Amino acid sequence: MLMKVSGKNTIIMGDFNYPDISWFDGSSGSHGSDFFNVSQDCFLSQHVRFPTRKHNILDLVLSSDPNAVDTVESIGKLGASDHDILAFEVSCSVNIPHSVELVPSFSKANLDGISEFLNEINWLEMLDGLNAVDSWRGFRDVVDQVMKVYVPWKRRRYKNNRPSWMTREVFLAVKRKGHLWRLYRSSGDSFDLDQFKAQQKLVQRLVSGAKLEFERQIASNIKDNPRAFFSYVRGKQKVKDSVGPLLDSDSGNTINDSQEMYRVLNSYFSSVFTQENLDNFDDLVVGVPPNSIEDMVCTPDLVKEKLLKLNSSKAPGPDGVYPFILKSFADQLSFPLAIIFNKTLQEGVVPDDWRRANLHSFAKQDINIVHHLEWSLWNGSGYSTRLGCCWFKSLEDLFLSTQQ
Repeated sequence: MLMKVSGKNTIIMGDFNYPDISWFDGSSGSHGSDFFNVSQDCFLSQHVRFPTRKHNILDLVLSSDPNAVDTVESIGKLGASDHDILAFEVSCSVNIPHSVELVPSFSKANLDGISEFLNEINWLEMLDGLNAVDSWRGFRDVVDQVMKVYVPWKRRRYKNNRPSWMTREVFLAVKRKGHLWRLYRSSGDSFDLDQFKAQQKLVQRLVSGAKLEFERQIASNIKDNPRAFFSYVRGKQKVKDSVGPLLDSDSGNTINDSQEMYRVLNSYFSSVFTQENLDNFDDLVVGVPPNSIEDMVCTPDLVKEKLLKLNSSKAPGPDGVYPFILKSFADQLSFPLAIIFNKTLQEGVVPDDWRRANLHSFAKQDINIVHHLEWSLWNGSGYSTRLGCCWFKSLEDLFLSTQQ
């Protein structure tokens, strides 16, 4: 293995179990002579200069560049292992993108302030004399004001190296355990060893409790925040899901290329579409429906019922209205939305926001997939935003109830 990585920018670490190698004077016994000679032939530098198990240097950090590794230190033991945990710094150029996207932090929002603000609005006076489009714009401006005044914003965080269950208490306890271990290794005093063992038991108890509490929390909130639950479960999976290789039914060949797999999947999905016979249609029954669309009335109770069924953890549509706001304040917002929906029915005009869709092209398992959120069709128009879907479902229920 060392010969294969020779000449490349490489860092190798692990328990090599060669206690007869003296890395200080460059000598070795018969057991580790071959390994030591190969490491020297490959010009690898060994950076651990202190015993990692009793009086032996068994755990090594090797690098092809002598300046690539710096400040190797022992930070304690892991569980019941008698080997030291090694921590070291790697000198390299890493370009870590910093998130500039701002997302709302609803957990720190002033919910009481939002409720009081919405209760003070006279929606009848505000929406009086406005058409459907202007009424929707006024409603959207109110929601935008709520987001700016009562909801703090934060930068979207990238995944860090800390476990999601780790609390500050656990972090400080682990840090103190490492300090006590280094103190014992330098002094060799039995009192320092007893302190380390006591701290080690405390850390084990805190870690177990933190994991249990975190898992209980995400399990109890699975309906409100399923994303956190399934993200944690996927992180525990030993085997990750993958796409491919695929078998091309036309040629019989196995396909591994991402673009070719995309073509095969697209062809298969297209093949199962229903093929309509355009030459044989049922005769259309011409008549007047018992109730025209202008006579329909969308009630606040019907709108509230739909708002309460929204998934508050979902992202907003092109209108920028977050489902969390709609669901959390369904009592206050169902009334103005019912007014807007009724104006839309009477005027036959749909706001532009309700006809827009967010279409995203993204890579999933190296396959480009066009993903669209909550896409529904009605009279040839796509209603992709959550308000559009809410309005469409409310109208559908209302229409079906009037036809009975």
